Amino acid sequence: MAEWLRTALFIVALAFSALIGAIGAQWMGGPRGGLGPSILEAIDPVSASMAVIGIIAIATIFGIFIGKVSSAASGMFVVGFALFALSMRTQGVSEFIFYGGNTTILMEEAFGLSLILLCSSILIFRFVGPLKDVPPNKNKCWCAPFSLRSIAMTLLISLAILPIIWLVAVTSSKGQVIGSAVVGGIVVACLARKWTPHLQPIVLFAAPTAMAAVGYAIAASMGISDIAFTQNTISPLIFPMPLEYAAGSLMGIPIGLSWGTSLAKKVTSVSMTKV
Repeated sequence: MAEWLRTALFIVALAFSALIGAIGAQWMGGPRGGLGPSILEAIDPVSASMAVIGIIAIATIFGIFIGKVSSAASGMFVVGFALFALSMRTQGVSEFIFYGGNTTILMEEAFGLSLILLCSSILIFRFVGPLKDVPPNKNKCWCAPFSLRSIAMTLLISLAILPIIWLVAVTSSKGQVIGSAVVGGIVVACLARKWTPHLQPIVLFAAPTAMAAVGYAIAASMGISDIAFTQNTISPLIFPMPLEYAAGSLMGIPIGLSWGTSLAKKVTSVSMTKV
């Protein structure tokens, strides 16, 4: 397929996924009026949850379509863009703090959202196929993505998103927190290319969102209050809401995987030389 046509289809898929995300935002009503920052603490958490699941499901279909003409990573970017459009319409951490949001529920939301994203990733990789630029190991196969070692390595690497959030998210503005999650996703993907070069990143796309729960636990241990937020003494790890962690990391990981391709090739060539 011609490159211009592939690019055009990708842009159209992004536009439709953004439209779906924007439409789904109307079910994210917050307790103080307007759109709330959290799925499980919306006025109607069941409707909000179903809306987000619906957005991800439809975006996954778009992602499979784009993946067929490009790659599974591009398909996951489409899913992330739908969540980006959704999160840009919701309130941020300030709304969560000033209405007295529950950090434990936020942690549960991050973990639950990561499981939904894992299902999306599994489906896209299942129907699109593996990334061709992930080199096989010395046994001429890819590492098992759901083995205990692979999952543990992926989760450990995904923890790298937290220091990036801490450093980049200087303020709680919507653009900055999503941007910090994008940068975090890029860093996580580059690390994955280096330390797990023979592993298809199926779990990787969902793992940073799960690691948000760790960030919320750290932020809670340091104290979360409206006074601390006003005085800017609150931990930046609470700034991105789960949807923002998910949107940013899903858009950042495909970029990082592309940038980190040379790392995987370098590691593979070194390992082959040793063998």
